[in-house]
Amino acid sequence: MAPKGGGLGGRAPIPKPKPKPKPKPKPKKEHQVVSSYNNALKKVQKTNSHKVTYATKFKNNISTSGKSYSSADLYRNNKLEIRR
Repeated sequence: MAPKGGGLGGRAPIPKPKPKPKPKPKPKKEHQVVSSYNNALKKVQKTNSHKVTYATKFKNNISTSGKSYSSADLYRNNKLEIRR
């Protein structure tokens, strides 16, 4: 004859442990770069990746291609003309 309690020998089932909550992911480096870029953009300041160019007889503009989330200045006659 089988014991009472559904065939487990009268013992209660062992509860499974609750899973631990996952830790929050650390912000990625790219997120920090974008955040510092946005702050610099709001304050019209230089970014961490900044390039300075001086206008000459042969070069009058700033390159539109460059490192992501960077800034560049163009100086003409020792005055800031363009910041990108």
